[in-house]
Amino acid sequence: MVLLIFNCQFSIVNSQTPQELLDKIVEKAYASGYIDVDFTAYMDGGNSQGHILVQGKQFVLETPGMKTWFDGKTQWTLAEENEEVSISEPTDEELQSLNPYAWMSLYQHGYDLKFAETGVPNVRKVIMTTTIPREEMQSIVLLIHQTELYPVRLSMAGRGGLDVVVIDIDSYNVNQRPLPNETFVFDKSKYPDIEVIDLR
Repeated sequence: MVLLIFNCQFSIVNSQTPQELLDKIVEKAYASGYIDVDFTAYMDGGNSQGHILVQGKQFVLETPGMKTWFDGKTQWTLAEENEEVSISEPTDEELQSLNPYAWMSLYQHGYDLKFAETGVPNVRKVIMTTTIPREEMQSIVLLIHQTELYPVRLSMAGRGGLDVVVIDIDSYNVNQRPLPNETFVFDKSKYPDIEVIDLR
């Protein structure tokens, strides 16, 4: 009897479509206050570790030597080595290349979705391929923990298979209490000697 129940549950999980699986991940993420993630990014033979807080369309991204705040409209990018922060209003395409969690809205429009085998228990692979001509982000491959509903790895490739980035999720936490909006805004008072360059 126990075996029959297990097989039934396994069948239900695997009968869902890629869209339904991603919908559940996004629903879980947005039902919480914010997502707190540590990750390792691999690109051009090198790698770097980073940290990101995501709350709706807002995020704070920290990588070695750089920190970026985005409040849903305005972006502040602090380059510590240059002792300057630049202010801009990025396009959706620019945000895609910066925020590894941009797929949380991308997959809903302009991408074909399909499952592929992983050979790893409880991990599903979703391949997103653009249907929009000349779209910069051509494909995104997600490895997803299908019961805990969080991404394990993201691979992104631009046109012609260029600019390939692989991101391993080292830790993933959802938090029920939302962060104040000021979290996602650059605070000049904390960086009194930083030069501000307004590119808007």
